[in-house]
Amino acid sequence: MLVSRVRRSIVARGLIARRSLVLCACSGGPDSAALLACLSRLQSDLGFSLQAASVDHGLRPEAARDVALAAEQADRVGVPFHALRIQVAAGPSVQAQARDARYQALQQLAQRLGASRIAVGHTQDDQAETVLSRLLRGAGLSGLGAIRPLRADGVVRPLIDCRRADVQRFALAYFGEVAADASNLDPRFERVRIRSHVAPVLLQEDPALIRHLAQLADDARDCAQLVDQLAEQLLLRAQLDPQTLDIAVMQTQHPSLRRAALRLFVQRATGLAIGRAELTQLDQTVCSGRGEVWLAQGHSVRAAGEGRLCACARGREPGQKG
Repeated sequence: MLVSRVRRSIVARGLIARRSLVLCACSGGPDSAALLACLSRLQSDLGFSLQAASVDHGLRPEAARDVALAAEQADRVGVPFHALRIQVAAGPSVQAQARDARYQALQQLAQRLGASRIAVGHTQDDQAETVLSRLLRGAGLSGLGAIRPLRADGVVRPLIDCRRADVQRFALAYFGEVAADASNLDPRFERVRIRSHVAPVLLQEDPALIRHLAQLADDARDCAQLVDQLAEQLLLRAQLDPQTLDIAVMQTQHPSLRRAALRLFVQRATGLAIGRAELTQLDQTVCSGRGEVWLAQGHSVRAAGEGRLCACARGREPGQKG
């Protein structure tokens, strides 16, 4: 049963603590409706309290009806409900803008309410489709971790181990009516093309594809977390100051660990997220002890004298003040 599966995910993944307040993000659609119903039935057993919120982005004429439907769903399960409205400018990246604005509005409401968790309705199918999307973009280990069941900002995905078809059947059986988002059928969006064209072909080769890709995401996150922890320890040994590393210490490390530490070093020293090509060049610079890698926004990282790797702004010497 879906509720039992959600309970196992919450407990095993440590998603929700006792005596916490959870804000459930509701669109009126099947995934969030099922999430709301499951959490409402689990709150007493797991010792948390629950409220719900729906966000109207002002992009679709039917959005107000969907918010009203979400309010009815919350009323049905006896959960306090909040209707939020935001404005998102139309444009080529409108979905990404809408997502960012939605999370910002939910975070602000959660802060006012004192909620430590924001629950959203991503399923195991969403996880698998995200892994495929990342693979198509050439993602590394961290990227293959895809959707995090528990984010650092308190966003949780209690449905992450549930199949979409099971979730949708549960929502329809529980509420009878759920909202439908036309964008879920629009082939202009990559996620729709993966769902309708790519995944079905792969499922013919591996009927357990969705579960296998979701497991890959879990494994990738675990490995990336371990590498990040070791990279932190390496930086403590190699860092001479916030802008300088000891090249000799870095050269003796495993390549994967060295690159993870270099990525972290650049991010902290320059504020930049370094790409794969730049990271490969930088690693070669460390191994050879020679060279310079140009980065964005006037920054560079160079092998300087006395076995040092220095991050600096273009046109300035290492350690020179601005």
